[in-house]
Amino acid sequence: MTFRQLTLADALVVALGMRQEDRACLAALLGTCNPETFAHNRWTSAGAAWSLWQADRPVAILGLAQHTEWAATAWLITTPTITPQSWRKLLRHARKVRVNALASGLSRIECSVLATWPKARRFAEQLGFELEGVRRAAGRDGEDVLLFGIINRASA
Repeated sequence: MTFRQLTLADALVVALGMRQEDRACLAALLGTCNPETFAHNRWTSAGAAWSLWQADRPVAILGLAQHTEWAATAWLITTPTITPQSWRKLLRHARKVRVNALASGLSRIECSVLATWPKARRFAEQLGFELEGVRRAAGRDGEDVLLFGIINRASA
């Protein structure tokens, strides 16, 4: 298992093979989203991004989309073939990314999770995100969306 800087090819492989849960989350948050378009948007977004390779192919893409000098949104998509060992490695990597991003001057990192997806909520909490609120009926079909944030207390 290795992390690599995100390439368009890696983003396409993972976006085309993403888990059903990821597909449902993207549909709720972004509306109809073609996987190729999503892959391209992740590859070209401002901020750091990686792919996690397991054996001979990428099984996850993740990164920080930096929308201002001081704030970014964390994102993650995986395929159903990701193993528990890869999940653990991904969690360790994401924690390092969080520490480095806050040390480099970001004041805030946020992420959104569907309220109906408890595993995603638990993952966000394992990364150190704190629940900030519920965006009622914020999804395309009226889904509730949980907003999580990490604040750099040193710069707040």
